[in-house]
Amino acid sequence: MKSKKERILVTGSTGFFGKHLTKRLEKKGYEIYRFMDDLTNGHEVNRQIHEFLPTTIYHLGGIVDLSRSFDIAKNCIEINIKGALHVLEALRQNKPIRFIYTSSEEVYGNGPLPYSEDQIPNPPSPYAVSKIAAEQLAKLYGQELGFSIFIFRIGTAYGPEQPDSRLIPQIIIKALKGENIPLNSGTKKRDYIYIDDAIDVMMLPLEKNMKEQIAIINAGGGKQYSLKNLVDIVLRLTKSKSKVLFGAFPDRFLEADEWLLDNTKAKELLSWEPETSLEQGLKKMIDYYKNRC
Repeated sequence: MKSKKERILVTGSTGFFGKHLTKRLEKKGYEIYRFMDDLTNGHEVNRQIHEFLPTTIYHLGGIVDLSRSFDIAKNCIEINIKGALHVLEALRQNKPIRFIYTSSEEVYGNGPLPYSEDQIPNPPSPYAVSKIAAEQLAKLYGQELGFSIFIFRIGTAYGPEQPDSRLIPQIIIKALKGENIPLNSGTKKRDYIYIDDAIDVMMLPLEKNMKEQIAIINAGGGKQYSLKNLVDIVLRLTKSKSKVLFGAFPDRFLEADEWLLDNTKAKELLSWEPETSLEQGLKKMIDYYKNRC
């Protein structure tokens, strides 16, 4: 397929989102630069961006860890905040058309439901704090240097190629093996979004050649489920005899009981709605792990 005029740089290209995004971009015929993830080295960040001169940047790189610990907080500051700063500062002499950043539904914390983009964030973890900080930096640089900023606050994403260490892959792997599944209370409700739906919405500012100054956009699955609901679906689809051990570890400190994103803005601005139900997405993920084993 013929390459398009856009030159797209992707940080975090080896991560869960990055793998799926770069595959989609390649399929569409875009010219891609897979940024070698060294976000803490400002000189190296500047060199790579100056070398490629991207027209669009997808900033997906960073640490994803919702733990409440001092070490995680330090890493989030160094990688998520300073890393974003290094990328943005490198754009002073290499201004792109648009900068697309993936944030998280967790930034809303224990706020009113469904979460809307204009409500005040209430980040309950170092990770969520770092995402809000990076959002603010992106907006500042976009306004100063004159490029578009698209910030996607994504729901709890899942799908094939997610790291095995993450919760949903662990549940599926243990269910397929008939092993005990240790969980927290299982009562907290989350807004799960299948990875293909997330990539669909992230592609739209590029595909539509959008040039809004600043746009913060929620993208969730459109419905909330408790972890217990999710596990029940996995056990039914896998016909597993695994025993679920609720309360095996505690819920996270200050973690909201319910998350749910309002997708109205994504529908109005981008004509986007999620297409994959939780059951459909989990079925695809289960098939992936069955075929991999």
